[in-house]
Amino acid sequence: MSSLDHRLELLPFAVGDTPGYALTHLTRAHWSVRIWGRLGPFWADAFSLGLANARISIQRGFARQDGAGRWIADFLLSPGADAPEPSSLDLLSFVLRGPAADDGGPIILSHYALDGSPDVGPSLYLEVQGPDRLGFLGSLLRSLARLELSPREMLITTSEGEAYDRFFLKTISGAVPSEATRRLLQLTLETAVLGARECENALTIPSPAHG
Repeated sequence: MSSLDHRLELLPFAVGDTPGYALTHLTRAHWSVRIWGRLGPFWADAFSLGLANARISIQRGFARQDGAGRWIADFLLSPGADAPEPSSLDLLSFVLRGPAADDGGPIILSHYALDGSPDVGPSLYLEVQGPDRLGFLGSLLRSLARLELSPREMLITTSEGEAYDRFFLKTISGAVPSEATRRLLQLTLETAVLGARECENALTIPSPAHG
């Protein structure tokens, strides 16, 4: 299976085990944050939900874990109108706080794809698409964490109100997810797609006539 995106190849390797980050103010509405080091299996879950609680959205990003277990990641952040400036926050505390208690709300998906099994490839590939909202990524990662699944590579993109996210998943211990876990994940994703269809039907059902 090929890498998620050629842009991942442009990311430098993590400089060491010690977690750290660098924040850059790109424009009035956008900031870039680079994160590195040896991080916990649910760091992206905690980081995403921490940002969402601060009303800061992730517009796009990509991340990978190297063979030594060190992460390097880069995200484009967009604070909401009532959000604090990212420079006023301790973003590393979001990364290191451990599994998030907040689930970020329900997941609504319009499409998903799963590829891979314990017999094929070193990880499970997941691709999802759905209406973007503040906390979408955090909710998705939290649902993966409930199944003890941890992304080892990911590409996050948002375009015209739609989220397009791709992941290579392993278990917390670094193993390929079992077929049972794969089925549980598929059930979770099917439920998210069904929720989207129910929302569509609710919007298209005409109101009864009154006479």
